[in-house]
Amino acid sequence: MAKEVMNVGEFKSNFDGGSRSNRFLIQGDIGGNGDVNSIVVKAGSVPAVTLGILRVPFRGRVVKIPGDRTYEEWTFTVMDGFTPGSGKPATEMHSKFLFWNAEFNEHEANVPGPNFGKGEVVDLNSPTLFADWSVVMLGLDGSEGRKITLHKCWPVVVSEIALSYDNADTISEYTVTMAYDYISGDGINTSPTPG
Repeated sequence: MAKEVMNVGEFKSNFDGGSRSNRFLIQGDIGGNGDVNSIVVKAGSVPAVTLGILRVPFRGRVVKIPGDRTYEEWTFTVMDGFTPGSGKPATEMHSKFLFWNAEFNEHEANVPGPNFGKGEVVDLNSPTLFADWSVVMLGLDGSEGRKITLHKCWPVVVSEIALSYDNADTISEYTVTMAYDYISGDGINTSPTPG
């Protein structure tokens, strides 16, 4: 049986300080239109991992068996107000996300964009369509800690930018919701270990 820690000194000597939810980087390519400078990403998450459950009835009980893996969509929040170092209008990054989204189905033409293939074989590895994104948790000294990579991301939703006369002393922001195929990184076994 594990020893119970009963005093603050013992707790502090056995605790590494923990990870901080406000120290992170979110990085990725906006469909071939440039990398996101993660300083403008206000909030995000390390995505959840989920296994389905097969419920098999057996003599009045339900036996639970691991099912298929699913990945829910992943959302992060971007501050709309500047593009660091570019000197370009604030909406440039939002426009890039919209352009990337339109590559899968254009607004007026109702057909895929020019990078989608236009009837030709679609390159599913093309960074202009699908891109890898990463979430990096940082230590107190800024060093890289846990890193998770989301593979073959594409933007499902680029949210509205809310506007209101009531919003004083606030920065405009929007969310981007990505679908992705799978994740890899710290603590995640992506392939079977040879026996």
